[in-house]
Amino acid sequence: MNATVLPLSRLAPRRSDHWVFGHQGDVFAGNAKYLFLWVSIHRPDLRVVWLSDREDTLRAIRQSGLPAFRRWSLQGVVAALRSKVFVYCHGVEDTNLHLSGGAYLLNLWHGVGLKATMLGDKGGIVSRAQKHDRNPVMRLFFLEYLTWPDAVVTTSPFMGAHFAHQFELPEARCPQLGYPRLDVHADDALRDVSEAIDRRQGFAFNPSGHAEVYIYMPTFRDTGRPFVEQALPDLNRLSNALRARNALLYVKLHRRTSGVALNGYENIERWPDEVDFYTYLDKFSIMITDYSSILYDYLFTKLSGVILYTFDYDQYVKDDRALLYSFDENTAGLRVSDFDRFCTVLEAGEALVEPAGAADVRRKFWGGCVAPVSPNVVAYVEAALAADGRAPGRN
Repeated sequence: MNATVLPLSRLAPRRSDHWVFGHQGDVFAGNAKYLFLWVSIHRPDLRVVWLSDREDTLRAIRQSGLPAFRRWSLQGVVAALRSKVFVYCHGVEDTNLHLSGGAYLLNLWHGVGLKATMLGDKGGIVSRAQKHDRNPVMRLFFLEYLTWPDAVVTTSPFMGAHFAHQFELPEARCPQLGYPRLDVHADDALRDVSEAIDRRQGFAFNPSGHAEVYIYMPTFRDTGRPFVEQALPDLNRLSNALRARNALLYVKLHRRTSGVALNGYENIERWPDEVDFYTYLDKFSIMITDYSSILYDYLFTKLSGVILYTFDYDQYVKDDRALLYSFDENTAGLRVSDFDRFCTVLEAGEALVEPAGAADVRRKFWGGCVAPVSPNVVAYVEAALAADGRAPGRN
């Protein structure tokens, strides 16, 4: 298909006011979701369509009155062939790689941070696939890892340089526009639509009305090792610490992370996989994370309430993922390295203050970004299309 359909798709009569969106795993999430919703609300002159092969994703979008089709349905194929702009957060296969010929590829990505990724992650599939780039036959089998975007959206001079290096792109193709997934905190209409989608799926934030709400969001361990029981070895003790403050703790695990059973605790809940947490970031009293880029999203919305729970730091940087920059110099929050201290900190409310250096970290990772940024993203793409939309060095 890469050898036939993709080249033929370059002949499609694409329209600059038709855009298709998608996300890894066929879920409705991330920067692509929020830009899709923002355009639907504020730019009705643009025809937007979401592509997915998950029926629950399609149903949730359609129930909001928005267009969503299976990737290879007749409607999905027509939408892809008509669209000049493909918007995604990981790779163009999130939309439809095989029908993307001649389209403008916009990668919104999925987080600022310290980790090696793409070509910078030397052990990763993208980096390893590069050896096939000049082999015309093998290249067809690895095309999803060898197709580069016309632009990768970034957030600050520091992050612009970082992603230019990780993607091996000129910095001019890494515009510092900001992330649409945080626009919900500056756009009431966008928040209303986002919350309505979640209500239709049966989600209610803090249903029991706890005085404080925390969320624990550990990053994915690349080795796949079961770390959650190491992080939370005694749920009874954790529950007691939370009860002392009438606090609710949501645990949000990566979809590929194996976890522990959280049933039976009135103040500990698993965050539903189908609910996007970005809508609620500003409602949490404390963000608990480790090496995840969610730290920077949270600091964008507020500067208080951060716990960096780094119980496995040495093992993580040795076995899971390299950190390209100093963790201590590029994070802000109360650093906790063992479970006993973790429970004590929660019970005492020690993290409910602004951590030292939080404003500096936010400035470094977000530059001059001010929400809503979606108007700037759309304007950037429209300007690129007006200038023929072709970036130099495109695969």
